[in-house]
Amino acid sequence: MEEERLSEETMAETQEEATAETPETVPEEKKSKLPAWILKIRDYLKTHENTRQAVMFFLFSCICGGTQAIITACLPLILRACSPSMSEPFSWFLFDYTAAGTGIGEFIGFIVGSIIGQILTFVLNRKKTFNVSDHIPFRAIAYAVMAVLIILMQTALGGAVTTACGNAVENPSNLLTTVFNLTGQAVAGISALIVNFLGNKFFIMRKFKGSEKEN
Repeated sequence: MEEERLSEETMAETQEEATAETPETVPEEKKSKLPAWILKIRDYLKTHENTRQAVMFFLFSCICGGTQAIITACLPLILRACSPSMSEPFSWFLFDYTAAGTGIGEFIGFIVGSIIGQILTFVLNRKKTFNVSDHIPFRAIAYAVMAVLIILMQTALGGAVTTACGNAVENPSNLLTTVFNLTGQAVAGISALIVNFLGNKFFIMRKFKGSEKEN
């Protein structure tokens, strides 16, 4: 009887240990169902922080850039439909929308789209890409200054490309004007992406000495 009792206790302990181990092993089984190439990419990014930041920044920038492009392309069409004056040529400082098919509507669309795109970029990348939650006022102000410089850079590049395309075609349609506008934004956007990432990584979103380790 004593041996049977010990045997039952041993079996009960074995079952308890198996039950205790089950919650830990289930996630591993689920993870193993992922494709091998996804697991390799995940593991690589975990061990290469610089690459992870670049990939995350690029993905978030695509989301923000897409939002900016939609606003930049659609808002001028809405403004033109609401008021014919939105088609009047506009020129100020680096902002030159005097080519055929462009006007104050494109200027407003560009400014609004750029501001919204930069705000989204800051919010998404601050925590997810660079994993920082301290010194928010400094980071916000520094980013705002950089965003203004980036907008001016985008204006110079995007405006130059859009104007050149507009001058190359006589009396372009609204659709063709939209294509020219998006082409200019693509050129300016790629340049802004590079400057934005470098500025964030090495200045605005850098980890300060003495700061607590971010989770």
